[in-house]
Amino acid sequence: MKDRVTISDHLRLGGRDVSRGGRDPVTIVGTFSAVCRERGKLVPGTRRVGKNIWTLTGREYLARLMSYSAYGSPDTPSRNDRIRYIGFGIGSAGSEVSSVSRLVSPIAYNTASGGLFLAELAIPTYPFQTAAGFGTSVLYSREFSEEELSTATTVTLTEAGLFTDGSPTASPTPFAPGTRVLTLAQATSQAPVAYKIFEPLNKTQNFVLQTSWEVAF
Repeated sequence: MKDRVTISDHLRLGGRDVSRGGRDPVTIVGTFSAVCRERGKLVPGTRRVGKNIWTLTGREYLARLMSYSAYGSPDTPSRNDRIRYIGFGIGSAGSEVSSVSRLVSPIAYNTASGGLFLAELAIPTYPFQTAAGFGTSVLYSREFSEEELSTATTVTLTEAGLFTDGSPTASPTPFAPGTRVLTLAQATSQAPVAYKIFEPLNKTQNFVLQTSWEVAF
């Protein structure tokens, strides 16, 4: 079974749940997609599409993102960081369970700074955006060049994760925007908000890899 996050609101008075029937739960569904292209043409057999796991880290992130930690002048949001990066892994992957706290076998996408693990996403788009609003879905995407991920030779990709730009160990402000460590050396310390395992995908230096991750509410 694939993971689906459902949010239900409950009214409690004196510790007693006084909610009634007719609740309308909010379901969060993430869909990962990847495909390779060579000179603009689709490479047969390289398309990967599937629902992701929204991790406990990601669920905590959403809960805090909706909240303030203090009221005042100014008010203090509980979290200021945003989803900004994608990372990939190779070889043996983990299990698609909400307790995932890292990629099993992370890989650098380029060789800068000794190897960077987390690649910056394009500015997100909103598939259902209209003149009246942004809709209820957000799409994150990244295109990796021929030399990215497969920095020296062909690699076999098997897992991917979405990450915010805030680090839980940032001081003095945990999760401050821009504090996430991007290097491969620290990759196993980075917890994704969403995680996906897919059938092995060979990325060569002849291929561009196009990836997208849609989160719908």
